[in-house]
Amino acid sequence: MFVQVISLLRTTALATNFGISNDMDAFNFANTAMVCLVNIMGPSVATVLIPFLAKMKDRIEDRNILNTYITAIMAITYILLLTYFIIGSIYFFAGNSNQGLTFQELTFLLTFILGIAQYTRLISSIQTAFLQMDGKFIIIKVIAVISAILSYIYIIITPNLSIMEAAICIGLSYVVECVGLIFSNKNKKYKYQAKFKWADVEFRKLMRLTVPVTLNSVIYQVTVLLPNILARFFGEGYISTMVYANQIISIMQTLIIINLISMLYPTLTRSFNRSIDEAKKKLVLFINGSNMLVIPMISGMIMLGGLVIQVLFERGNFTHDSTIIVWQFLIFLSLALPFVVIREFIFKAFYAMGDTKTPVKNSLIVIIIQIIFLSVGSLWIGVYAIMLSPLLAAVLSTILGYRDLRKKIGILGKNVEMIKQHALTIFNSLVMCAGIWGVMQVVHFNTIINLIIYIVVGIMIYGACVLLTQRKYVKTLLNSR
Repeated sequence: MFVQVISLLRTTALATNFGISNDMDAFNFANTAMVCLVNIMGPSVATVLIPFLAKMKDRIEDRNILNTYITAIMAITYILLLTYFIIGSIYFFAGNSNQGLTFQELTFLLTFILGIAQYTRLISSIQTAFLQMDGKFIIIKVIAVISAILSYIYIIITPNLSIMEAAICIGLSYVVECVGLIFSNKNKKYKYQAKFKWADVEFRKLMRLTVPVTLNSVIYQVTVLLPNILARFFGEGYISTMVYANQIISIMQTLIIINLISMLYPTLTRSFNRSIDEAKKKLVLFINGSNMLVIPMISGMIMLGGLVIQVLFERGNFTHDSTIIVWQFLIFLSLALPFVVIREFIFKAFYAMGDTKTPVKNSLIVIIIQIIFLSVGSLWIGVYAIMLSPLLAAVLSTILGYRDLRKKIGILGKNVEMIKQHALTIFNSLVMCAGIWGVMQVVHFNTIINLIIYIVVGIMIYGACVLLTQRKYVKTLLNSR
């Protein structure tokens, strides 16, 4: 939570300095591009490397396989980055004597800085895997907090900060984090030494497992990068607008949705091991219970999002007009979250049954449809295609996931119960919004105090509504084992 807060504060500091300007667009596009490029190989750390670490023995043969695999991941990513930088340098700067930097040239220079930074983050993810396997969870977070704080302090104390300085500062914070993680890894079993045992059978097995993960990652990174490319065609500031809105949504997802699902997943898995009927009941219960938190949170965000953005960002070069644009993006992104909850629980149900192929197939279908929608929709409805894209993806993925799950285990108990509980949750959320609106007509202090009062009133009204209409359901959820 603390890392998320520091990250948000750093974003607000950047917003104060650069608003939704060309410079901020260039920075955000460069950062997104480099994250996408490095993350082509990044997912293999979680899906291939960590399972190998869990079963490897402390012997030279296994260490050679481990180090050869890490060498391959790092080398492939290095070659991708180097190829990009060489081609980009020739395209943008060979024989170019013009004064000043165009948007494209500035973006390319920023990708060079942030590309190096993201490469160190790949190394950090590998070191993090080592430390997690060694049970050193706290030191990972401590180092992340320290590096985030250092970059935040530099940004807020530096007068007339340039976008290049901001990129270097954030890049160096990733380097600090990487170095800290490397020095924290004292286990000789995981000490990295470059190895080139390409002919080893186990190494080749790991690489075969990596290929489908990489292909899936490539398609996913296209869906991440494509909205940023299209956003630039609609004018200055739209890339930054998406990033600011995503920053708020990502905090909601990380602290609420991901934590909820992580806590409930073990119980769901045990239920599937005992009985399919029991598991189906738990699945419906958890979906309903999670959305009892998420839907009112979204309703409040849609209603109070303008004030939240105003408090977080509206100062310096971030104007009130910028607030309105970010709020519009935030509304569309928020609407996808209840479907994200349902989708994630459905995917977890497949994982609990040992089926990892169905969620991947589902994701690939949705990603292809999303790419088509973005490409065609941007010509018909303009920037609204970018706003609607996450909602479309979440809805489609939920529908396909439910269809596949129904084929596998049958209807999820009483569908009427799920519809009923969601209808009650939506009704209670609307009552909450009506109450907040009423308070907004009579309470007029400064922006921060107003926001705090509205949030407190909203929580109290929604809590009262739940006690009146869903008390028994909440008791059932809390007693679930």
